[in-house]
Amino acid sequence: MEPTLDSLGYLNVVANNIGKLTLKVFDTKGLIAKKICRDIMTGVQKLDLNINDLSDGTYILNAFHGDVFLKSFKFVKQ
Repeated sequence: MEPTLDSLGYLNVVANNIGKLTLKVFDTKGLIAKKICRDIMTGVQKLDLNINDLSDGTYILNAFHGDVFLKSFKFVKQ
């Protein structure tokens, strides 16, 4: 599974198999600001992260497939 984050707040996912994708968004203090769980099918998918409820600032998004860490993204919400 290969997730990428675009500038509009969408996560693009290319998955070779089905599974559960867990996204944890941390603020600069290391606190969880948001947790998102999505069922993923095989193929290419574009997931709306709906980050409108987050305050402006810098965040780290960690992506997991089940319990396996996939990737980390740093982004700024404005």
